[in-house]
Amino acid sequence: MRNVPIHIEYKGKHLTGVADPVEKSKESIPLTHTIYLGGKFIGTLSCEKQGWVLDRPADTELVEALGEYIHAWYE
Repeated sequence: MRNVPIHIEYKGKHLTGVADPVEKSKESIPLTHTIYLGGKFIGTLSCEKQGWVLDRPADTELVEALGEYIHAWYE
């Protein structure tokens, strides 16, 4: 599994980082990633039935943006 390079615009800022896959699903798209933005560990992002969730407190819009970006990267 390869790391996903992150380059997103969020609230007027360009964020860069990496999403490191933790586990794979049946469709070969990892459902859990450790997220690093600006060289700092942000948390573990997982795709759950209710949507994307981060294991640490975070802006829900940022969590959703990261999840959508990662999902699109695998398509």
